[in-house]
Amino acid sequence: MTTDNPRRGRGRQLTVTAAAAAAALALAACSGSSTDGGNGGANTSSRAKTLIIAENEVPASFDPIQSDNSTVDEVTLPAYDTLVKFDDAGKIAPDLATAWQIAANGKSITMTLRSDVTFHDGTKLTTSDVKYTLDRIRKINIGVASFVTAYSSTTVTDPTHLTINLSSPSGPFLSFLCRIYVVNSALVKKNAGSDDGQKWLSTHDAGSGPYELQGYTPNQAADFTQYPKYWQGWSGQASKVEFKYMSDAATERSSLLNSDVDLAMDINPNDWTSFSSNSTYVVNKANTNVVLYAFFKMSGGPTSNKLLREAIAYSYNYQQHISNILKGAGQKAVGVLPSGMQCFDPSVTQPTFDLVKAKSLLAQSGLKNVTITMTYLKATAEMEQAAALLQSNLKQVGVNLKLQAITYPQYADEAKSNSTTPDLGMIYAFPAISDADSIMYQNFDSKFINGGQNWGGYKNPTVDSLVEKAQQLTDLTQRCSLYNQAENLVVNDYPTINLANSQYVTIYNKRLSGYTYEPSHHQTVDVYRIKVS
Repeated sequence: MTTDNPRRGRGRQLTVTAAAAAAALALAACSGSSTDGGNGGANTSSRAKTLIIAENEVPASFDPIQSDNSTVDEVTLPAYDTLVKFDDAGKIAPDLATAWQIAANGKSITMTLRSDVTFHDGTKLTTSDVKYTLDRIRKINIGVASFVTAYSSTTVTDPTHLTINLSSPSGPFLSFLCRIYVVNSALVKKNAGSDDGQKWLSTHDAGSGPYELQGYTPNQAADFTQYPKYWQGWSGQASKVEFKYMSDAATERSSLLNSDVDLAMDINPNDWTSFSSNSTYVVNKANTNVVLYAFFKMSGGPTSNKLLREAIAYSYNYQQHISNILKGAGQKAVGVLPSGMQCFDPSVTQPTFDLVKAKSLLAQSGLKNVTITMTYLKATAEMEQAAALLQSNLKQVGVNLKLQAITYPQYADEAKSNSTTPDLGMIYAFPAISDADSIMYQNFDSKFINGGQNWGGYKNPTVDSLVEKAQQLTDLTQRCSLYNQAENLVVNDYPTINLANSQYVTIYNKRLSGYTYEPSHHQTVDVYRIKVS
C-alpha cells in the first residue's frame, strides 16, 4: 500500500514502578493551572486562549511506551506524533510517514518520512528516531509492546527512508503504529539512566507534537503550551491546554457549569438532559468499539467453576443497564467483540437475564453460600451503577457479591499475580484499532496473563493458536474466520460478563469547535483538532 496525503491524526497494560511514582511527585506545575478558573477568569485573555479538560483519573506516566493505557495516551497525544493515524472514515492515513509499501511476503514495510519535523528541543526528527523508538519498545517489552510483537528490526536507508522488518507477517501491525509515538532518541539516550529512560520520560517530554509538556501537579493538573514550530502550523487552537483531574462526576458537572473547564467526559448520565437543554453546551454521543466487561478469575477460588461463571452471566439484567444506567446511549453486547469491529459475529452466544436458569446452573455447580469479590474503577458512573446492579441481581440468585472500588493502577497491579487477582474485575477494553486482534489477542491470548490485559488469566491453547495464526494472514475474510472460531471458544468458556457496548458521551462548551471522537484513541481528546473562541 502506498499513500501521499500529509496530515496528522484506557484500559490497557500498565506498568507502574516506585521510581516512576516518586518521579511524578517531583515534577512541579509551571503554568499556575487554577488561577484563571471560574466565571471571572473566563473573561481574561489568558483563560480565553486556554483549553481546560476535566478528567477523572490521573496519568500513570508520561512515557509514551505506556500509551496502551488511555490515561497515558491522553497526555502523549498532544506531545508526540506517530507514523500513521486513522482518519475520520476509519482508514489508515499519513502522519510522520508520507508513504509506505508492504512487501509481498508481508514481512517488511518500507516508509518515507516527512523532512520538516522537529522535536521540541529543535532537533530534526529522522528515521533514526523511529528505529530507536521501536527498538526501545521491543527491549523494555511493556505497554504498547503488545501491539507490535511481530517487530524484529529497522533498517535505516537515509534520514527519510527506512524499512521495518517483521519476524512474521502481521495483518494488524501497520494499524497499531497509530499508538507508537516517536521519541527524540538523542534526548532519551542522554537521560536513559538504568531503565532506558522510563523514569525520566515518566515526567518529561521528548516529542514532536503540537504541545509541549510544561508541568504536572500530581492528582491535580497536567499543563501544556503550544510548540511554535509544529510542522502543521497553527490556526485558532488553544495556546495552552490543561487536563484538570477531578475525583467525581459531580465536580466535573459543577466545573463545566462554572466555566472552570471547557470539556468533560465523565458527566453522570442523569445530568445529560440538563446539558442538552442548555444552549451553552454540546452533548456529543458517539458509537464506540468499547465494551464494559467483568473478567472472572479463571484459576483458584470459586470462579474457577465454569457453571458458577455461567450462572453469574445469566444473572445480570443487561437491558436495565442500557435503559437505566446508559440512558439509551449504548447497546447490549453480543459476545466479546463490539458490533462496530471488523469480524463481528452477531450469532455468537450471549447470555440473557434469566434468574431461573442462573439458579439452576448454580445448583449444578455444587457450590453453596458463595461469596465473591468484584473490583471496579472509582469515579466511573457506569461502573458504579453496574456493580450495584449486579450485586442486587446476584442476591436474588443466592450469591453474595462484595464490591471494592479501586484505581486502574491498583487493578493492573493486582492482575500481575493470580494470588491477588480479584474473583471479578470490571474493566473497559479500549481497542486501539477496529481489528478483532485488538480484543482477541490482547485480552484472551495466554501470553498476556499476569503481564498484559488478559485480566482474569484465561488460557485456551486452541484460542492462542487460532488468534496467532490469524495475525499472520493479510486476507480479512480468512482472518475473520479464525477470529470467529476463537471467539466461539472464548464465549463458551465464560471468562467474562459482557455487560454493554456503550456510546461515548462528551459534553463541552460551545466556544469550542472541531472536537471529534476518535475510536483509535478512546477516552482521549485530540486537542490539536479543537479551536477555541
